[in-house]
Formats: sequence, structure tokens, C-alpha cells
Amino acid sequence: MPNHFTTAIFDAGYDYEAIYRQISIQEMKAVIPYVKRREGEMIGFDEHFRPTCVREHSYCYDSFDEKYQTLKFTRPKDCATCPLRDDSLCQKVFKIKCETDIRKYTFPARGSELWKKLYKERTAVERVNAYLKQFFQLNNVRHKTGRKAKLHFNLVTFIYNACKLAVDRMNVRLQLQNNAA
Repeated sequence: MPNHFTTAIFDAGYDYEAIYRQISIQEMKAVIPYVKRREGEMIGFDEHFRPTCVREHSYCYDSFDEKYQTLKFTRPKDCATCPLRDDSLCQKVFKIKCETDIRKYTFPARGSELWKKLYKERTAVERVNAYLKQFFQLNNVRHKTGRKAKLHFNLVTFIYNACKLAVDRMNVRLQLQNNAA
């Protein structure tokens, strides 16, 4: 059976290696904020675990190699005029295997535009959940069986989606009327 999900988007409370391993087994991407746990500063890396040059400019996330499960980082633009760019200390490209530390090195890479975009989706879902709990009493469901609770949840989400669809259609009509006038 094919996997219908491609990305696991969780909050920082799920930042545990076992969860990353399970996500990896399911062949999914992990988008989970990193939580420092009594760790010192990593010399040669920035807050998103990207390598830094000698002058502490962060390397740019370039791509992900699916076959070897590696993240590729390229030399920062700030280093184009740096006198140390030809030195042996300054590499053009860094490749880091995700297995090095499955929590730190995920695809999409931490701090990348794709990672930020995916995490924003989670916040949108949380806003809907909060709305449903506040205005549809989903935080106050009291049924003896799971079947009744599931029915209650399904009815509430159906009503919410129907309301959103109706509002969206009304907004489109109003916009068309305003443009015609």
C-alpha cells in the first residue's frame, strides 16, 4: 500500500531520535524544531547546523541527494571576495550525511525556505484546531464510546468546512459584483 503522507510536521515536543527514526522508516520528511538538551555550542556550525567558513559565514543549503541521504551546502556568497577562499580551510562544498545526527540533519534542511514554508502549514492547522475547540466545544467532548466522539468530531469538522466553503463562495460573488460595478 502506498504511503499517502510525505511530511511529518510536529512541534518541538516531538524532537526525539526515536520519532525521527520512525519518520525515516516511513520514508517521510521530518519538520520538527530542534530542542537543545544540555549541549554546548557546535564550533564551525550555525544555529541551523549549517557549516560555517573560517570567518563564520554560514554555507548555503543547495540540495539533497536522495540516493546517499546527504545534504549539500555550498560556499557562502560573502566568501566570493574573501582572501581565504583559496585556503585549504575554506571548502567549496560540504556534504553531510543525515545519519551523522538524524535530529540535526533533516531534509528539508533546517532554516531553508522549504523547511520554513512547511512549518507555517502546521501553524495554520493549529489555528483551526484552536478555533474548533473554542467555538465548537471540541475541548469539551464527553461521550462513553469512541464511536460517538468520532461522530461528534466528524460532524463539527463537516460544519466548519461547509461554513468556510460558503464564506469563500460569497466572497468571490461579492468581489465579482464590486468589479462589475
